[in-house]
Amino acid sequence: QGAVEKLEGKVSALDEGWPPGVDPVKQYTTYRFLIASVYASFLKDEEFDKLRERAKDQDGSHEAFVSLAWTAPHKLRQRALAERMEARAAWQRYFETHDALLLPAAFTTAFPHDHSTPQWHREIQTPEGPRSYEDLYFWITFATFTGLPATIAPIGASSSGLPIGIQIIGPYLEDATPLDFATMTKELFGGFKPPAGYMD
Repeated sequence: QGAVEKLEGKVSALDEGWPPGVDPVKQYTTYRFLIASVYASFLKDEEFDKLRERAKDQDGSHEAFVSLAWTAPHKLRQRALAERMEARAAWQRYFETHDALLLPAAFTTAFPHDHSTPQWHREIQTPEGPRSYEDLYFWITFATFTGLPATIAPIGASSSGLPIGIQIIGPYLEDATPLDFATMTKELFGGFKPPAGYMD
């Protein structure tokens, strides 16, 4: 919010809120489904059969969700691909009247690496309590899911001195737009400042 306040007066206009026609939860869910489905090609036949049986019980767990994504019939995958095109159309309408969209880069600053598996069992500690590692996918969904260009620009630091970034999303194939906006933020926020121990 502080970054938005600094930008006021530096840009022609700022609108808050999700664009009309953009359902962030639906786009996030469909994006996760498509990402997870990629791994289906690596499954052995016996693994596939076991997961297909697990997918029949959609109990709201991550395990059930990825089991469905890994074993979904062609019809479900085609529906997800159609939803991606609908999402792209919604963003295209938005960028007919807007130059860029500003979003958080993530819900947290840098955190210790965790290579434990399965990935969805990992947790990230935050001041508000532990969060699932999978939650990191939310804010990257909207550019990645629809192929929009995005740039992360530093806008300050946390109380512990770790950099905080803002995500700048631009219109489809207009990569220069978020890059130009990021250049402007450097003048306002001073650019990247290495935290203590950055080169250690």
